[in-house]
Amino acid sequence: MAFRWTYLFYKRKNIKLTIMKKFIIAAITVITLASTAFAADNNDKATSLFKAAYPGATNVHYKTTGELVSISFVSDSTRMQAFYNTSGEQVAISREISTQSLPLRAQRYITEKFSDYTTKEVIEMDHSTEGTNYYVSLVNGNQKVIAQVSVGGEVSVFKKSGR
Repeated sequence: MAFRWTYLFYKRKNIKLTIMKKFIIAAITVITLASTAFAADNNDKATSLFKAAYPGATNVHYKTTGELVSISFVSDSTRMQAFYNTSGEQVAISREISTQSLPLRAQRYITEKFSDYTTKEVIEMDHSTEGTNYYVSLVNGNQKVIAQVSVGGEVSVFKKSGR
């Protein structure tokens, strides 16, 4: 008789565990679907705004990072990147430029202070709240420096690291 009660108790416990597991899986599925739909909706907003703003863009690649949708593309032979927030509003736009496009004051400063470095990339970043800044990637052996340049030509070290 004791065996029978133990078996029934064990079976009842397994049924509860099975129901609980199914409930947890269902809850996780609902949360995943809801967040995916939310992300897809935001991505759709960003995509439609992007397509309207840059109809001739080629080599378009989308990437969602945190609360930003980053869209890399080529427009008029220039590599560019647009950033949109979760509301679908454009937060910033960046493009590759030449060193000669930097303010003259910044060109002189970088030539003097970073004479041992090679310029790898120059990016113009137009941010909706912070305005326009330039970022110059400089490399010297195993040392990498990213200099931030203001529109007025002031230069500061944005990031410094070993390669």
